[in-house]
Amino acid sequence: MNYRHIYHAGNFADVAKHVGLLYCLQALKRKDAGFFALDSHAGRGYYDLQAPEAQKSGEAERGVSRLIVAALGNKFLADYFTAIHARRGKRLPRYPGSPALIAQELRPQDRALFVELMPAEARAAEREIESHGRVRTEIDDGYAALKAFLPPDERRGLVLIDPPFEAPREFDRLAEHLARVHRKWATGIYLLWYPIKDLAETERFARQVADLGVPKILRAEVRIAARSDKSLIGSGLLLVNPPWRLETELQSLLPALAAVLGRDREAAARVDWLAPEK
Repeated sequence: MNYRHIYHAGNFADVAKHVGLLYCLQALKRKDAGFFALDSHAGRGYYDLQAPEAQKSGEAERGVSRLIVAALGNKFLADYFTAIHARRGKRLPRYPGSPALIAQELRPQDRALFVELMPAEARAAEREIESHGRVRTEIDDGYAALKAFLPPDERRGLVLIDPPFEAPREFDRLAEHLARVHRKWATGIYLLWYPIKDLAETERFARQVADLGVPKILRAEVRIAARSDKSLIGSGLLLVNPPWRLETELQSLLPALAAVLGRDREAAARVDWLAPEK
């Protein structure tokens, strides 16, 4: 695989994913006890939005940059804008990847592990993120890390599974590994990101996950266009054991994101339960 997220950093999918991630991290911090965060397909720490790759794709301009102009004062997005260091009237020079967002939310009693298969990206994360001894980066396969590092000693925390979706059968692998890690650690918060290109394919994936027998799975999707020529028209998060009130927050936030970042009148959002609490 030769996936490079610099082309997509700060796009609508990053925005939706990171809004959910930040809410989960802040929910974990409501208790004094430490937590563990595992990012299985971490990438690097920060992405230069002035880099030729980012400028060529223009995805950040149509994503986070547009959102800053349109909604910087939105109280529901205030924590997100603070986390990415957005400022009114200022261009965002770089966009934080999920490892940077996780690292800056950690308290002294918390820790995180970032796993990245591409050595150059993993080394960039090590250079760019201030760990203060609470962060470790591993060059490894993210799915193998799920087996090796769960459950954590803290017994509370979250797992972000965010593969590049370049390998065959990635949807199947995602479902299979969710079932496996949930058997090992049923109380953790899991965030599974997926792209929406083919609506039939993502609906099949949803049915597959719903049939796993894993309880408390919230689906949150944003679509920016109606149809696809196999390009990205939306993205989704499956949230297992989501924090209290996250459903309500996303029901307010995601339609607003779709309205600002959508490409046509069919832009929309969906928040519903794939599996209820047992």
